[in-house]
Amino acid sequence: MNEIVAIVEGQTEQTFVRDVLAEHLGGRGMSIWAVLPGRSRRKGGVKKWKTARGDIIRTLREGRYCTTMFDFYALPDDWPGRKEAATLPWEERGEHVEQAISNDIAAACGESFDRRQFVPYVQVHEFEALLFSNITELARSCEAVSDHPSETLRQRLQAVLDEAANPEAIDDGHDTCPSRRILRVVRGYRKATLGPIIAGRIGIETLRGACLHFASWLERLEKVAPTS
Repeated sequence: MNEIVAIVEGQTEQTFVRDVLAEHLGGRGMSIWAVLPGRSRRKGGVKKWKTARGDIIRTLREGRYCTTMFDFYALPDDWPGRKEAATLPWEERGEHVEQAISNDIAAACGESFDRRQFVPYVQVHEFEALLFSNITELARSCEAVSDHPSETLRQRLQAVLDEAANPEAIDDGHDTCPSRRILRVVRGYRKATLGPIIAGRIGIETLRGACLHFASWLERLEKVAPTS
């Protein structure tokens, strides 16, 4: 069984990998677990590239596959490709940074490095965008922590999606990012606890069907062949 270490932004992504992604990949002969960036592993958040880079290289040198799960809008400007990507259309930003950090890691690891070992993923724009893949389930799951019935929540959340036209296109401004848009509708929403639960209820196949950049990442992970 191949082992994949996911270096992720925070507890929300860590729980998603543990509770949702691990089950999906486990059926394909792969194990995956998530760690927070930095040596202390006590606190999430996007670190300087030097920190994340060190985590990635150490993981690869241990003989494991490595992936990442970070939000584009929170990346510091010292991450490879970050500044340039900010000028690109939203659908190109994540892939641009992924290619840049992949090139940086490959250069650091030398000519013998097998680039298939590193599968970077930069979310556009943050984890909550995935939850807009199924508005009905998102509203239903949030009803228990809201003062409004699920149909009211559904209508308000659908309006957010209609404006963006695509879950991954919901923009990355400080006050307009996907998580804050949900919070405006559902004051009781708690990112780290409820977010991964809703993603699990929606299901991997629905997430990948609605979010093409996420789907690309998942496909690349699925191609990590099990060890014979």
